[in-house]
Amino acid sequence: MFKIYDLNFKEIPLPTDQYGYGLRGLDLFLSSINRRVTTEDIPGIAGTNRIHTMDGTREVSIRALIKAMDTHDYRLKRNRVFSFFRQLGDFYVAEAHEPNKLLKVSVDDSYLPERPDGMRAWAEFEVPLSVVGQPYRISRYTSMDIHNNDIQFDGKWSAGMHLPAVGDSVDGITFDYKYVFENQRDIKVFNPSDIDLYVKQHLDFKIKFELLQNRSDIRLLDAKSKEFVFTDSLKTGDVVEIEGHRIRKNGVLSAAKFNDVYPTLLSNYNEVYQQYSVNEVRVSAGVKVSFDFRYKYD
Repeated sequence: MFKIYDLNFKEIPLPTDQYGYGLRGLDLFLSSINRRVTTEDIPGIAGTNRIHTMDGTREVSIRALIKAMDTHDYRLKRNRVFSFFRQLGDFYVAEAHEPNKLLKVSVDDSYLPERPDGMRAWAEFEVPLSVVGQPYRISRYTSMDIHNNDIQFDGKWSAGMHLPAVGDSVDGITFDYKYVFENQRDIKVFNPSDIDLYVKQHLDFKIKFELLQNRSDIRLLDAKSKEFVFTDSLKTGDVVEIEGHRIRKNGVLSAAKFNDVYPTLLSNYNEVYQQYSVNEVRVSAGVKVSFDFRYKYD
């Protein structure tokens, strides 16, 4: 079975009538993500040399059932299903068993409900979906939701999201899921995603710096030893934000005042070796910094 969510992450019920006739979700089919590989030939050497690889896209479809009262009602339900998917536009889909890993998709291709011989009141069909944007499934809730709430009992986090219980110690790491740090220079940030998150490539990734004292710059040294530097006359109460590729000071775009280095949060879970780790990050003194992002999964 599958679930459908709108772009505000609100679940949308499948269209049915008061008697329970209508659309029923059967399954979600999800392929792995392919890779785009750029190669070059080297004169005098056999084979090719890989010079660049990047994630591509994936195939996804849903299988559903239309159940109706009779053959006339079937046509009404079929028409309603057609309108439902057309009017959805872009939406999120998730497996019922992993309801908090959402993939952004749309219905762009046609599909044909098939009624078996002799069956006039129901039909099965498969709807091919187009991936919208990045091919990763994203967490329905954000790192700040974890920071502000108890993740174990609120139903917002599923198995397989690499989130041990708060207070558990795994591989020498005790999990407390802090994503707000006030006037702390050396901090540890947990990214349970399946991928490294390079902030510039993710518009749903926000890092906010709130000035607790006057400064001439803000610095953040990530786990890859890359340093983000924002230089300006900064006063107590000023707010500098990184949101994807956008840099703002007090809500106004200020990209010209930084060194064009964006932070990366490395994935803190290794599926191959079944190991956890954390990002060790250094931040300027006199700053309150918060990390608000959605986790991303294969």
